[in-house]
Amino acid sequence: MKKFYFMAAALLLGVMTASAVEGALPGRFTINAEGDTVHFSKGNLYYEYSETRGTFKFSDDQYVVMEDGPYGGWSYRSLFGFGTSGWKNSGAVAYNPADTSRVASDYLIGGSAENGLTGDYAYADWGIYNPIENGGGMAGLWRTLSMDEWVYILSKRENAQQLFTTGRVKWIDDWDHTEYTYNGLILLPDNWVKPEGVIVLPVTKYGWELDYTPGDILYHNSNLDLNTYTLNTYTLEQWKLMEAAGAVFLPAAGYRDGSEVKFVGTDGCYLSSTPHGNGVCSLEFTSGNSSLETPWYSRAYGYSVRLVTRPESDKQGIDQTPSGSPSRGKKVLRNGMLLIERNGKIINVLGQPVR
Repeated sequence: MKKFYFMAAALLLGVMTASAVEGALPGRFTINAEGDTVHFSKGNLYYEYSETRGTFKFSDDQYVVMEDGPYGGWSYRSLFGFGTSGWKNSGAVAYNPADTSRVASDYLIGGSAENGLTGDYAYADWGIYNPIENGGGMAGLWRTLSMDEWVYILSKRENAQQLFTTGRVKWIDDWDHTEYTYNGLILLPDNWVKPEGVIVLPVTKYGWELDYTPGDILYHNSNLDLNTYTLNTYTLEQWKLMEAAGAVFLPAAGYRDGSEVKFVGTDGCYLSSTPHGNGVCSLEFTSGNSSLETPWYSRAYGYSVRLVTRPESDKQGIDQTPSGSPSRGKKVLRNGMLLIERNGKIINVLGQPVR
């Protein structure tokens, strides 16, 4: 009986930890040598907008590629230019999530190529500046990984080279009986335990080698005959078992050049918070050359954004004004809006007074 209660308590603790933020997946990922951990959001970020309103949301299914463009009277943005959180005081010409400028300098936060999505410019990060409707509904709960953190997850965690792979999820629509296939990169959590009934083949078993050069290749495959995404193929039921065990799926959603979306289903390009000159560091995986890369591309391109929960050690963002030094305050929820009570005054996340 004691063993039963211990197991139940452990299970409840695990569920509570995974569910601490609405929209967080259960898997825990170490992001640095200090041992900080995060949970990934349940799906890629997208922005739904019309003439009257705009809302940030996570895709309900993490393997689904959201359409980037107009649809049925509404428009969506699922591939974002660098720092387009909507923070108008960022100092960039292009700061709105719907911006499609092809001029890289339009996306310079604070007018400088050195500024990323941290420190005084943390509000340029979508998750810090905006409430995510199905991700807790409050600003400041999420953020974008840095390039160093992406690299740590994929190459420096304990047993890291066995904790990522590629694959696809296939399912048949009940209504029109059409079969859909979603390709992508699969990340496995620190405490990965493979669920019964599925096979998980690591890419490193098939010629993938660590070859880290900052701004270039992270892993490469010497066996170019390998079709990257067919390595692991899952039915919807099998993927649900994988997800419950903590697996993360980053779909190959392509990238956007101006208003044109390219290479959906073959390439995945995920933003980091790290700038590099007029470019931005990103995580890219492709089926064409079977590689996992960390390239520096123009910040004017539109990339996928997959947010993570903020670790306990992360003090930037919500408790400070955009251009000031950190100042602690008490968080207050009023009419669904996150406000801050500091020195007897109520201010919003921009540091502006609220009556």
